[in-house]
Amino acid sequence: MTSAIHANMHSEHRLWAQEISLWRDDLRAWQQELAQAQKELQDIEAALGAHGTELRKHAASLRLEETTIDSHEHEIAAYENQGEGNALVGMARTHTQEGRDHARHRQLHEELKRRHHAVIAHVNLLRKAIAELPPSSPGPAPTSPQRQIVEG
Repeated sequence: MTSAIHANMHSEHRLWAQEISLWRDDLRAWQQELAQAQKELQDIEAALGAHGTELRKHAASLRLEETTIDSHEHEIAAYENQGEGNALVGMARTHTQEGRDHARHRQLHEELKRRHHAVIAHVNLLRKAIAELPPSSPGPAPTSPQRQIVEG
């Protein structure tokens, strides 16, 4: 081999070493970012759990309101059909408050819907981004000089 070829190979080796150094810097930064993201995912998981608790509380509150409405409707029907409905007078007094409670449920439901849709949209974006990652590959196997001689 000539000295020009040696100089060219030496130059390529220096370039490759510089690239590898930059890649190692990238990898260190990415590993730190990944560690931070993994910690933040724990916070996100806790927040999702709290969101689930909020949804369950809202569902229980709606069931309670449905029971109240059903009871009130039953008393109205009893009064209209049989002239009875002893609890109807008391229920009439609380009807205005029930209306306010229902309006509060409406507002809470809209807030929950807005937050839920935002959370799920972001989770879906993250899931899609992760799904689009190419499968990891170990990279090219290093070739040894002996292998090149045998193969070449």
